[in-house]
Amino acid sequence: LVSQGYALKDVNAQLERLNWFTDETSYNFTDMVGEIAKFTAAGQGLEDSVSAMEGIANWAALSGQNATTASRAMYQLSQAMGKGALRYDDWKSIQNASMDTVEFRKNAADAAVALGKMKKNADDTYDFITKEGKTVKVTLNDLFTSDYLTRQNWLDTDVMMQTFKAYSSAV
Repeated sequence: LVSQGYALKDVNAQLERLNWFTDETSYNFTDMVGEIAKFTAAGQGLEDSVSAMEGIANWAALSGQNATTASRAMYQLSQAMGKGALRYDDWKSIQNASMDTVEFRKNAADAAVALGKMKKNADDTYDFITKEGKTVKVTLNDLFTSDYLTRQNWLDTDVMMQTFKAYSSAV
């Protein structure tokens, strides 16, 4: 992280925060630090990346998953960050890790709404604007299909980070 331009005192402060988190939970400090480096390499800030790791760990716990599963999810999500968006193949890994929860889907969609990427309707559908500029009415489940995740790339780094940070607020 220092090699990416962060000041040693800032890195140490964030690592101390992460060490406290991993001491209080069952998550692996070393795995989390490795994935934080990938998040920062993908353009995310150091503090935001630490919050994202805490958020992913909390999401895993709320999904009933253990530290090993959380580490696999962190790895997959850091790959998605590097690509700029979570795509369907990444999502399949999250499903295989049993972290595909309705709560996560709603939180991600809410983040996309807050960022102006779509509009939520009163009937719990969404007005989604495609890359071609066409507005399409979709359900929450539609958003997590190959067409919307891979072809439309709506779950981009901004949406992911806002979603992970929301989960980290439980810390």
